[in-house]
Amino acid sequence: MITPPDSLDIAVSQAIAACFSAIERNTYRIVVDLRFPELRQMPIAHQFAQALTERYSDRWQGIFADAGSAALAQRDWTDIPIRLRGINEGKRMTTEDKELFLLITPSSVELEQVEKLAQMVTDRPLIMLNPQLENMEVGIGLATRRMRERFLNTFETVYYLQPLEAGFVWRCYPQAWQVWSEGQCLKELLSKPSPDELNRIFNPQTGKTISFLDQLQNLFNFLNR
Repeated sequence: MITPPDSLDIAVSQAIAACFSAIERNTYRIVVDLRFPELRQMPIAHQFAQALTERYSDRWQGIFADAGSAALAQRDWTDIPIRLRGINEGKRMTTEDKELFLLITPSSVELEQVEKLAQMVTDRPLIMLNPQLENMEVGIGLATRRMRERFLNTFETVYYLQPLEAGFVWRCYPQAWQVWSEGQCLKELLSKPSPDELNRIFNPQTGKTISFLDQLQNLFNFLNR
């Protein structure tokens, strides 16, 4: 039984292991989502890049939302033996010698390119690391929203960690989704809990709404015990 992490480094290590476990079970569309406010994305992406290099050597592709971020990583990640690319580089991203693709922090702006990338690598693993796609519905029609929701539902969230005021939500593949508070697992679920479900879990009698106030404190208290 995997237990919740007691540090961010362990959370990242768990997330990497969850990705490999999912791939071994033929799950190829993968999401890792660490929902910490003001999280520094590049160090986490570098840890993933190191783990993928150890397993795949240069037979994987790192992809950033823009060419500028790819260039900065290329400069700083001197231990990574591949050419890092921006998502607009087309077929150069998806050459046949690449066995896996890591897409780092795509936003709603890149969603169309994400869909095209997934179409080009249907038979190879695609990991989305900390996607920021919440605004995907702004300015588009209902049919397009539903189509994109169906597309995103083809991805499996293999690792998820979100702090809340009353506790935190955690998932580490292949385990179920779990809701924790004060060092105890309150509930396991087959899918990500909705806000209403969280309200009922944390406040079964009153149904009181969970606020965003001091959302990290309870998680860090748990991690530091």
